[in-house]
Amino acid sequence: MHKIVSITLFSFLILFLILIGFFSTKRTEGEVLKSVDLQGCKLLSKSEYLTFAAINTEMDLKKYSLSSLREKFLQHPYVANASIVVDVDKNIMVMLDEKAFEATAVIHNQLLLIAADGKVVPVLPNTEVLDFPVLTNLADDNAGKELEQKKDIQRAFTIIRTSKKMNENLAQSISEINLNKGREITISLLDAKSIVYLGKKNLAEKIYTLDALKKQIGNKISLVNANYIDLRYTNNIFIGAANDAGI
Repeated sequence: MHKIVSITLFSFLILFLILIGFFSTKRTEGEVLKSVDLQGCKLLSKSEYLTFAAINTEMDLKKYSLSSLREKFLQHPYVANASIVVDVDKNIMVMLDEKAFEATAVIHNQLLLIAADGKVVPVLPNTEVLDFPVLTNLADDNAGKELEQKKDIQRAFTIIRTSKKMNENLAQSISEINLNKGREITISLLDAKSIVYLGKKNLAEKIYTLDALKKQIGNKISLVNANYIDLRYTNNIFIGAANDAGI
């Protein structure tokens, strides 16, 4: 009988401690959610992210716990990860890690962001930073062309990533990558009116060639005034007027 009473009292004690811990946690969460600030906002402003979370006043924070606040920001299509820090003054800092987007694309007349893993996200209103090359004329998005569209994106990534390895100026100068629905690829440069014909093979090598060309003869032969630069042929580079391109 004594053992039964002891076990019962011990069980009530454990339950009591659990309840205290639960209500203490809820009370603590209610106390710390007084103000919130955001870091890591590049594609959208802080106010846009807060609007997504429906946080306009301090009262709006009361519906969140720390974990639910983090989960809310993780639901945003631009956010890859979010971490929350509470300082000694009980202010909340949410650090957003936005997804690594590499390009934008126009598909069915809709502007999309393309992440490093090839996934696409619609560009939201009031997006602030779109300093990415634009991919145009991807293969049609249907069952028969889905694989070709993925290949198109990978070819574009080869061009973008190789140019970044060369130098940042070259990468930033690429404004458009025209994939021509799986056919010959051309690119447009911000610092020249010329169209660069790349074809589909050995794309990394051709970007190296383009970078060397801009460095070595860019000052002697004005690439700014050239109508086209054709890098499709092995060991040959053609620079001239568009009506001589034969395309």
